[in-house]
Amino acid sequence: PAPSAPQGYGAPPGALPAPGGAYPEAFGGGMPAPAPQAWAQPAARQRTGGPIAGAPGAMMPAAPAGAVPPPPPAPAAGPPQPSGAELDYAGLVLCGPEESGGRRGRLFPGSPFDPVAAEYRRRAEAVAALPLPGRAVRPRESAGSFDHRFDAAARADIPSDGTWHTVTVGEIPVGLRTEYLCVPSVDQTVYATLVLSNSTDQALLAGPVEVAVDDDFLLTTALPTLAPGGVRRVGLGAAEGIRVTRRTSLNESTSGLRNNTTVLDHRVHVELANRLARPVAVEVHERVPVTADPDVRIEERADWTTPDEGTGPDRHTPGTRVWRLDLPAGATAALDGGYEIRIPTGKALVGGNRRS
Repeated sequence: PAPSAPQGYGAPPGALPAPGGAYPEAFGGGMPAPAPQAWAQPAARQRTGGPIAGAPGAMMPAAPAGAVPPPPPAPAAGPPQPSGAELDYAGLVLCGPEESGGRRGRLFPGSPFDPVAAEYRRRAEAVAALPLPGRAVRPRESAGSFDHRFDAAARADIPSDGTWHTVTVGEIPVGLRTEYLCVPSVDQTVYATLVLSNSTDQALLAGPVEVAVDDDFLLTTALPTLAPGGVRRVGLGAAEGIRVTRRTSLNESTSGLRNNTTVLDHRVHVELANRLARPVAVEVHERVPVTADPDVRIEERADWTTPDEGTGPDRHTPGTRVWRLDLPAGATAALDGGYEIRIPTGKALVGGNRRS
């Protein structure tokens, strides 16, 4: 087909036809004239005799007849994905009441050079630098990844004066019982403990707790994190009204057809006296030796029990044994136990088998 006459500038050199539709010969002759090509004019603003505004050139190849334009790109599947700036929670700024439109009361990425946002952030971060009240522990330090939501029973106004304030969020009933604990092999002192049990679906975070006995204030101590269904023990100090005494004895002998086994017979005798005006529950902890040698045997002779495997501060060391008894007011009790260690003569230590 015959080329159409172009308007304006921008056609490639040598592509403009001469008058009458003939193409001029190439410089120097001998080069064939380029094949005729159809050119379409863009739909941009056009001025005769001048360049087309907004287009790099006035000419572009025409689309083939019957061609279908490409479809627009499909939207990304799934929910909208936030940008990196929107995921920077520390950099989000809450728009104040002076904002108009849809920004008021919403979070948007803030500029680090915004003086107003920088001042708000400085005030908010200053609260984290305040020293915590006595025996208070931050939840991330006391509970790790433990998370729980607390729903307040009512609204509360907290003054913004830069100090700590106590606000009642709710009341959670917990089980309380007093138990007395002693490890006479280490220290012949009986300690009072408060056993807390949480049977609710709420959590108690670590912090200070005030203990009162018969409406009389006793002390303030630290409460550990108590998850729903958890049981923890809180120490209350030495109990002067309960006395404990421990005595031991050791008898060394040999056994076997050729006296090839050394027998170390340990006897333990513990006496308890309750001088309080009320009955008490006492736990007496003892420890027996453990061995990984199959030739060394340890035989126990006592009515103590093996405690349940605990976690954290309540975990017991291997070989721990426990006596549990209820001691009436003004009563005494005696506990007897012991164990035998049987060692083959070839594995015995000369002068090193006796233990106090």
